[in-house]
Amino acid sequence: MKRVRIGRTSDAPESWAKRLGWLALIWALSVLGLGAVAYVFRVVMKLAGLSL
Repeated sequence: MKRVRIGRTSDAPESWAKRLGWLALIWALSVLGLGAVAYVFRVVMKLAGLSL
């Protein structure tokens, strides 16, 4: 049984740009998610009288 080697046909600069784009997207979504969780905690604490 022969092994077939599958090579990449894309260019390296495009691949790096795509990887950096995904990294930036994941980072932005994680920052927005963390901000949403912090806001919910703030609202809950205010409702409970623990915050000014």
